[in-house]
Amino acid sequence: MLLRSISKHVKDQNWFAVALDFLIVVTGILIAFQITNWSESRADRAQERQIVERLHADFEALGREVDEKITFMEPLIESIDEIEQLIIMGASNADFERLQTFYATAFVLPEITGQSDTYEQLVSSGDMALVTSDQLRSELLSHATITRSFLVAGQARREWMRPYGMSNTRLAFLIEAMPLKEAVAEAGSYADLIVAIGMYKTTFESQLGTHKIHKESFEKVTKLLATEKNK
Repeated sequence: MLLRSISKHVKDQNWFAVALDFLIVVTGILIAFQITNWSESRADRAQERQIVERLHADFEALGREVDEKITFMEPLIESIDEIEQLIIMGASNADFERLQTFYATAFVLPEITGQSDTYEQLVSSGDMALVTSDQLRSELLSHATITRSFLVAGQARREWMRPYGMSNTRLAFLIEAMPLKEAVAEAGSYADLIVAIGMYKTTFESQLGTHKIHKESFEKVTKLLATEKNK
């Protein structure tokens, strides 16, 4: 109908009416574009909110995982010191149950907590742009970079420590069959055993320190995600 009206106005050389018709067409197109952009923007914001909620859930869960590892490791530092002194001093009347408990737990080196699945999906899909907060994107990237470096360092520690574990592994089995003094003598070189425990203590403390730094990073991002979630 509008096209027919324009044709009639052109035929009648009513240029004012023609201009008015074109203005109506252009205005209609602009309004249509604006509505489309508004709808897309609204959909993007809804998707962003879902992403933030998923990220927040991920970081809360991963933060709890780090807390559990720290809670597990902290009491063992004192136990490692005690066992080290027992072996150095050659004690023969050590608490057998305490030794068994120590060797059942102390030489477990909890791995560094990994990345958020939601974050990795955002990166692989190229949807990170849906997160509109520059600060949040920056913190997520910073945390991911720290996590990658911690994972590499943690694996390197485990690999580096592995050759020193044989003496301690032998001792862990031997203390179930004989007194500590004899078990220490049979576990291998006395010097190697002392070095192995000392090396493990250093590695254990380093891994625990990494978990604590990682926890701070998780808490920082989780707090920022909570703020974005509640906007």
